[in-house]
Parts: sequence; C-alpha cells; structure tokens
Amino acid sequence: MNRSLLYIVAIVALFTQACKLDPPIYGPPPKADWSRSYQPLSPGSFWKYSIDAEGHAPDTATLTVTGEEPVINNKVYHTVYSASKTVAGPGYIYNADHIISIRTNSLIYNELLELQYVNDTVKVGQSWTANVTDNGLLQGVPARMIGTAVADSITRTVNGITYPRVKHTRIQIQQDHGAGFTTVATYDYYINMGVGVIENDGVQADGTDLGKLKLLSYAIK
Repeated sequence: MNRSLLYIVAIVALFTQACKLDPPIYGPPPKADWSRSYQPLSPGSFWKYSIDAEGHAPDTATLTVTGEEPVINNKVYHTVYSASKTVAGPGYIYNADHIISIRTNSLIYNELLELQYVNDTVKVGQSWTANVTDNGLLQGVPARMIGTAVADSITRTVNGITYPRVKHTRIQIQQDHGAGFTTVATYDYYINMGVGVIENDGVQADGTDLGKLKLLSYAIK
C-alpha cells in the first residue's frame, strides 16, 4: 500500500472516529402540558373539595391522580383516588377524543356510572347523548344522559376564588320506565381550563338536594 493510500485510510479512520455519536442519555419522558385541558391528569395532581348536602354533615374529599392508566372497554383511563371522612376508593377519568368523563360507583344508585361532563365538539346551547352504564340500564331500566353546553369562557367564584375560562355543562340522568325518557337527576359542572372541576351541584327531579361539591385547593403537578 503506497503512502497516498495509507494517508487516505488514516483520514477516513480519523473522520469515522470523530463522527461516532455519543451514547444516548435517557431521562424521564417529557412532561405532558395540561395547561389548556379542562381536566389535567398528571400523576400526583390533587383537588380538595368541600361537600355539602341536605341531611348530611359537611365533609371534604381529596382526589389524587395515581399515575395508573387502566384500559376499560378498549379506552385508556386515568385512576383518581378519592378519600373523604366517610368513604374512599378509586374512580377513573377518560380524557381523549374531545370527551372527558368520570367513571365511578354511585352511592345514590349503587351502580357503576360513567358521566361525560365535557364534550368539546358541542357548542353552547347544543346537547349530546351518551350511556351512563356499560349495558345501558340503570336500576334495571333503560337509562341515558343528556349533556348540554350551557356556557363557555365565563368566570366563576368558588370559595372566595374567582376562576376565569370556566366551562359550564349540565348533565341530566334519564330513565325510561315505559313511557319515554324522563329526567331523574341533574348535575351542573363548572370546569376551569388548566384546573379541572371547580364546582358540581346536583339535584333530583323532585328538587331534593344531591349535594354541592366546591373546590378548596388543588395542585397540578
């Protein structure tokens, strides 16, 4: 091998060594940006609520995102653990495809319910329909929910704090006992962008108070 060829080989070898990439450094995955979501779900985030209902002692409940993401009915949910003075257990929140819903055991109906409280495809004044149970039955009779977008980008004062960019939705739980669907309970949700649910008021069709849940404090991790 002549000197010119040796020189070329040496240069190529040097260039090859110089171009070797450093080994990749792996770190934690990028943190999700929930600032424009109506239901942040970053692990460790929590919300503390006051609970007031007729005939019951005042209570508080803390909801915490655990980081678990179970698949239920082919959809990915986020586990949210709720703990109050009287009851504790997990619930599941779905936040995808323009829908936010909560799936949890109802103490009122003693069944697993899922309520869609946000539908981003619906404009103010419009409504949407969804099942409230997996099999479409509640207490053995056909049931559904009617969601309505009542207002958007409003301000709402809860426990002395004024929140901007609030969405107001109304959820009517309906049952059909043979004469058509009628409303049995109504829930008003107030949801703040970047925070989540700041207030939830429930009432039965006969006017019975089902409780008011209001945000006391929170932390989005």
